[in-house]
Amino acid sequence: MEPDQPTKRSNFLSISILAAALIIGGSLIYSAGLKGGGATRPVAQVVGGNEAATNNNPGIDDDVILGDPEAPVTLIEFGDYQCPFCKRMFDETEKRLRDEYVKTGKLNMVYRDFPLDQIHPFARPAAEAAECARDEEKYWVYHDLLFNRQGEIPSMDFVAVAEELRLDTTQFKQCFDSRKYQDEVQKDYDDGIAAGVTGTPGNFIISGNFSRFLPGALPYEAFKAAIEEALQSSTN
Repeated sequence: MEPDQPTKRSNFLSISILAAALIIGGSLIYSAGLKGGGATRPVAQVVGGNEAATNNNPGIDDDVILGDPEAPVTLIEFGDYQCPFCKRMFDETEKRLRDEYVKTGKLNMVYRDFPLDQIHPFARPAAEAAECARDEEKYWVYHDLLFNRQGEIPSMDFVAVAEELRLDTTQFKQCFDSRKYQDEVQKDYDDGIAAGVTGTPGNFIISGNFSRFLPGALPYEAFKAAIEEALQSSTN
């Protein structure tokens, strides 16, 4: 039986609302494109359909700090080792921040794990492997290798990498096989959720009462501006 006219109008209205919702939802996943080409590109790996937003500052927990623990500004990054946008940040921004701000004692950095298991099934074991490396004070060395060789992670032998980095492979294997740091990685993820993180990388610039949230692999200049503002606030 053919629907009557009011039913047709009702169906049309429902479809129109659904289409509008999909368009709006899609726009939340994509931010303005980086310079070049004029096309918009995503700057963060998003889970849950929204750009990250925060109402609460995350703590450092017992994470490994890169740089002077007493530096006036802290950068906390919630990241996923398989996230291509986290790699972009590592390649294009993090290395410059280390040279300009970490080495000069103005900034310290903390990496907290936010594995997006739905799309990156090897991010969590990679995170646990990096945590095992901390037992021999090689956390950041392992961290850097994972991003430098991100494409290998799905087939990576994490114990062989430990041997390559001259770690005690017996100790490392025991740590990794027993999943010693699974609770630590999950705690990072839960703290990120509590802080409002919904995608990677999710970055917090913190100094005293100053807090700035920077979602995604934003250009270096965005981080520089936030850090300079934080440094100024720390001297007031």
